[in-house]
Amino acid sequence: MKQLALLLTLLLLFSCDGGKPGEKNLRFAFVPKMRDNPVFTYAKVAAEHRAKELGGIEILWRAPNEPDAVEQGQIVERLVGLGVDGIAISCNEAEPLRRPINAAVEAGIPVICFDADSPESKRQYLFGTDDVAAGRVLGKEIGRLIGGEGEVAILTGFSGADNLNRRVQGVEEALSEEHPNVKIVQKLFCDDDAKKAIDSIESYMQTKPDLNGWVVVGGWPLWAKDGLASIDPNKTKFVCFDALPEQWSYLERRECQVLIGQDLWGWGATSVDILKSIIDKKDYPGADEKGYVPAPVAILTPETLSAYREQWKTWFGETR
Repeated sequence: MKQLALLLTLLLLFSCDGGKPGEKNLRFAFVPKMRDNPVFTYAKVAAEHRAKELGGIEILWRAPNEPDAVEQGQIVERLVGLGVDGIAISCNEAEPLRRPINAAVEAGIPVICFDADSPESKRQYLFGTDDVAAGRVLGKEIGRLIGGEGEVAILTGFSGADNLNRRVQGVEEALSEEHPNVKIVQKLFCDDDAKKAIDSIESYMQTKPDLNGWVVVGGWPLWAKDGLASIDPNKTKFVCFDALPEQWSYLERRECQVLIGQDLWGWGATSVDILKSIIDKKDYPGADEKGYVPAPVAILTPETLSAYREQWKTWFGETR
């Protein structure tokens, strides 16, 4: 009877965690740039949803409280000590994370990047936006919105973030090639901090109230209410990365004219699929020779927001 009770207990445990008797549950750890960045909150929902669909997978979510590459590296080291089965990381800075990523891979733990890469590391795959191409869209759009001439400022996050630097590169290329009469007069860094982003915009607008446009390569100032209070949309045009529900009202009020929506669902769900394919010793389809798997983007304007809102519901349900 004791043996039967033990067997029933084991079966119950397996049924509760989605595994099968005799199978080892996989633990996939995600290490986003920071804990409270809302884009990663949505990616977490997607990762957990996909893990539940597949069964036998546990998601560990470990993030620094602030966007700190050194702390991210320490988190990766601790995850190696835990013996997780795979790691997906969005790198605050590429170079400081190269060594801990390499150490994890050398310890036999698959590592992929999502959103932001460490391209010189031994990570197996990158799933994310073609940041240069998306930056070029922002450059073309700001040039169009200000009539092909004038002065614009760029706001970015951390100076060492590979994905953000590539977006800025795309903006610069598009303006140089297609709108040579548009001049970039300032590049500001907000360190992925929404308040600092808003304060930077407000401070610069006080010194240059006739600025023609802003290009923001992350969603930071639009994650807060009244983030563009210092800008007159009739004089200064604004284009921005990310397209979270928090940002939609800026499009609706036409305070922002263009948003670039990233595949936040894929950051979570596709990253789980890629890690599982590595465990199963299968190549993930669609990757290039460097392991890059391109993620789709959406170009949002006030006219296209409604359709995007419906797509969002299929991922995350109603938001408001």
